[in-house]
Amino acid sequence: MNTAKQRIFILSFVLLAFAVVALAGNKQPPAVKPFRVLVVIGDQWTDPLSYNIDSKRVKGGEFIDVVTMLKIWGVPFDILRLDEQRLQINRFLDGEAKPNYGCVIWMADPDKLQGFSANYQTLKRVVEEYGISLIALFDNIKTTQVADLIGVKYEGVVDLRQGRKTDGFTISGKHFITSGAVGTVLPDEKLSAAPSIVGGNGVTLKPGEVIEEKSKISVIRCTAGDATKVLGQVGQTPQLTVRDVTSDTKVIWIGGGKNWFRTYPVMRRVFRKSLVYAIGYGIFNDNFDNGFIFIMDDIGCSEHAWSLRWHYPTPSKETLMKYLIEPLEKRGLMMVQNITPGFANPKNKIIESPWSVKPFKDIFGNWQDYGSTKAGLDEGLRRGVFEIQPHRAWSHMNWDLDSEPGPWWGSPIDGEMAVTNWYNEIVDVRRGGVSVPSNDLLFLYKSGIDAIRKAFGVVSLSAEVRTGAEISPSKPGGNDNGRVAAIAGLGVSRECYVGFDRTIEFSMMMPEQFTCHDLDLTARTNNPADATEEGWDALLKMTTEELMASKIAGGRRANLTDNTNWIDAHKDKHWMGFNETCAYLHSNVKEMKRSTLGIEFQYDDHYCKYFEKKPSLWTLELSDGTREKFGEGATVRIDGKKARMVLDSKQVLNIPAGLGTHRIEINTK
Repeated sequence: MNTAKQRIFILSFVLLAFAVVALAGNKQPPAVKPFRVLVVIGDQWTDPLSYNIDSKRVKGGEFIDVVTMLKIWGVPFDILRLDEQRLQINRFLDGEAKPNYGCVIWMADPDKLQGFSANYQTLKRVVEEYGISLIALFDNIKTTQVADLIGVKYEGVVDLRQGRKTDGFTISGKHFITSGAVGTVLPDEKLSAAPSIVGGNGVTLKPGEVIEEKSKISVIRCTAGDATKVLGQVGQTPQLTVRDVTSDTKVIWIGGGKNWFRTYPVMRRVFRKSLVYAIGYGIFNDNFDNGFIFIMDDIGCSEHAWSLRWHYPTPSKETLMKYLIEPLEKRGLMMVQNITPGFANPKNKIIESPWSVKPFKDIFGNWQDYGSTKAGLDEGLRRGVFEIQPHRAWSHMNWDLDSEPGPWWGSPIDGEMAVTNWYNEIVDVRRGGVSVPSNDLLFLYKSGIDAIRKAFGVVSLSAEVRTGAEISPSKPGGNDNGRVAAIAGLGVSRECYVGFDRTIEFSMMMPEQFTCHDLDLTARTNNPADATEEGWDALLKMTTEELMASKIAGGRRANLTDNTNWIDAHKDKHWMGFNETCAYLHSNVKEMKRSTLGIEFQYDDHYCKYFEKKPSLWTLELSDGTREKFGEGATVRIDGKKARMVLDSKQVLNIPAGLGTHRIEINTK
């Protein structure tokens, strides 16, 4: 070797040595999986639009339950439905052909898949080549290809009715996924010894054999492979397992009953822990766990002045102050006023603003002063104890008050005006439970939003958006209620998420809600027409004369005038409204980059308006493996500022008030 070559060789060696030392002294941050999951289903979703997820357009409840957990927690997700789509590798990748998901949730029944929808080799590539973790649910591993990927030997399936004659589902394996759940036996009652599926007392059940008792579950008969850790079983048969494909890629199987996420909170915790273990981390909205929404419906509604079976005086400003505003302000709480900003006036046959109607004595002898009501609403809004949203949509009335069997206005008080079905808005119940024409439905939603904005200066985000409620099963329509509401600008309903991507009718986990009416602000009378909600049906049998003789008619839900139990009974709850609910459900959460653990929260100025002046809370959870990779002394920065916290497996992050983008970064020491 000549001198020049020797010098080059020595210089290269020295540079390489420096590089090795530098790398050793500067710990590289761990790779980060995308914070997004893909839910793979079979034929559970029947909506041809792939938009509405609700009880009318979903078979079974497990799909809604999984989507409910993901959406309420704030975990971004997409859906692949194999009744229409195929198992193609690019469906799991982004535009650069890189993994688009940190985890796949497999809940497609192999018995109902065929062709390339059953191309399980793609699923194997997803896990083994692209490093995307997999969580399989229930009995959906009942094919050799999926079972092999899970790490169990598939031997068939048997239906069990759980009860005293069979073993329970027992969580026994100690692991990150089962922390806090070891020792749980489901169903959650003490079970006596019983025949195991395989082994135990030597009794073996065959596929199709059923033990008579209570809740039915389909149990996969299988044995676990050497690399598979059993975390739960029925008898001696594995039903909850985990296999580490690599240090970053996991496959998890959660068996049991298909309604168990809804029935048992412990199973929701197991599912959540599985997500964290599969992705390595998770960011969750837990603000609904102790949430409570107190709702008052109907203020502003014209029905109070014209309906035989639902009439009473509109509350005055003084009434609102005494019974709602001052008690709430004293305790630092707020409630939702679901008002009706459109007044159907039968005298001039027009829907107008109730606040512009001059005070009058109605046909039942009640003094109706909607102007005073408006002054009370204004005061409650000013003091921060009222959140104002539209109730049904706009007027609380049928979209067409003129056509047969109408007209409603001008009819006798005991004629069409007395028919309860006229006082419904987003579904035409009066004409047989048919959908409101989409263009008119959009008009109703927009009119309600516009009326509230002009009267109170606030933007409404919630209204009644029950996507299929009260639509007659024999009638078409109702498929686009949620999309129309989203176009109008709404983002949430009592039990629904409303978005341009989809509408979700939640099956659980929403904040606790209690709804009453402005009727409950009136003094109780002794007239039989002044009934409780349970006794309201008695009004259907009363004569016109009996109903006309009572100034109060309707069904009460709460006593708001004699005590403050309606507040104090829920004093330990987090009182919230639909604006806060909407803000969390519409938060856009994603990882910043994949070279370190960073999370972005994007709050827009419409759905997330609540966060403009209020902080938000999110729970960060890390798997043990992720914490080990960061090591001791890792720091958390929120919007560039170091947070005073020790990085643990679980911590609450306080995101400062403000719209736009907030960033969470975890850095090695």
